[in-house]
Amino acid sequence: MKILYLTPRTPYPPDDGGKIASFGLIKYLALRGHDITLLSIAPSYANNISELKRYCRVETGMKGTSNSYKDMLLNMLSKVPYTISKYHSKAFLDKLRKVVRGNHFDIVHIEQLHMAYYGEFIKKEFGLPIVLREQNVESTIWERYYLEASDPLIKFYARLQLHKVYTYESKIAAEFDRCFMITEKDKERILMMNPNVKASVIPGGVDISYFYPLDIPIEPYSVVSVASIEWPPNIDGILWFVNRVWPLVKLKLPQARFYVVGKNPPAKIKKLAKKDIIVTGYVEDVRKYIARATVFVVPLRTGGGMRIKILNAMAMGKAVLSTAVGCEGLDIENGKNIYVADSEKEFAHLILKLLQDECERKKIGEQALKLVIELYRWDKVAEQTEYEYKNILGTQK
Repeated sequence: MKILYLTPRTPYPPDDGGKIASFGLIKYLALRGHDITLLSIAPSYANNISELKRYCRVETGMKGTSNSYKDMLLNMLSKVPYTISKYHSKAFLDKLRKVVRGNHFDIVHIEQLHMAYYGEFIKKEFGLPIVLREQNVESTIWERYYLEASDPLIKFYARLQLHKVYTYESKIAAEFDRCFMITEKDKERILMMNPNVKASVIPGGVDISYFYPLDIPIEPYSVVSVASIEWPPNIDGILWFVNRVWPLVKLKLPQARFYVVGKNPPAKIKKLAKKDIIVTGYVEDVRKYIARATVFVVPLRTGGGMRIKILNAMAMGKAVLSTAVGCEGLDIENGKNIYVADSEKEFAHLILKLLQDECERKKIGEQALKLVIELYRWDKVAEQTEYEYKNILGTQK
């Protein structure tokens, strides 16, 4: 079938959860024989996107979407959430109209709530079937951010945005022919917000042809976190881990080292760097850091959706320790294929256990790899997505 695929950012390079989720699905839908045209608002910063072009026609680079304090303040007078309005673009709308008129698409796939405005437009002007894939329930992210905020001004702004996002999300999600939620919990949340939403669950996936156990020596007593560190929940999680958990680890294992791997670390994260805390910034290939690490940690306290980075680490056979929020929505079993802890004392205790117990690390890593292969391969996710498309179009046999 011919698919028009809209994303807020060009999903290449696939170096964070959102872009990995888009690129992976595009790639494996294309491998199943579908004809995909991709339109993205924000351009890629990669010099070469030829790998992306193997799987779809690419139209990109219409608008910058970085936050602006001026626009954030002006948005206080608007009913539309700032995280949505900053993606509104007349130039992109004109381009979209031209592309739709010049093709005969069977279905339109909208990636993330930020782009839902364009799906609603396509439905009204062209009558095409539209699906919305929510990588997170955005109002859940804002609710958790609001509850964790301590600065009064930030808390006030977060509460204002939470109200706007909740109102917007609960209404517009029901306009789509199907809303793909990434976890069962997210499906429950969106249906609680609006029972009229036609929701299905399609999880994120992992490319096991790229993420797999590598024959690289493990650095003893090393801990790694991989994340896009420009995202506020990731910043909060790293600060909590370094300030509250890491000192407890160092009391028992002074030789332990922590690697913070991810693009665009802000100044407050860069300042953490010292002999035993390495802040790498952007790296071309995260696999060598994951493979070399003794333990992979996900210290998230806010956020929503599914953490693709956990699936990547599991696919490489690593023992993962996460908060409950960090591994939310994954079909995991604490103590079998992952460790889960929320208090700093328990988190530190489990890190120490994994750092010092090779047999336990191996057991957890092997079960994690088995789980990924059984449930979270991209080819299975693409097959499930295709099945949903056909149901919408009435062509499923």
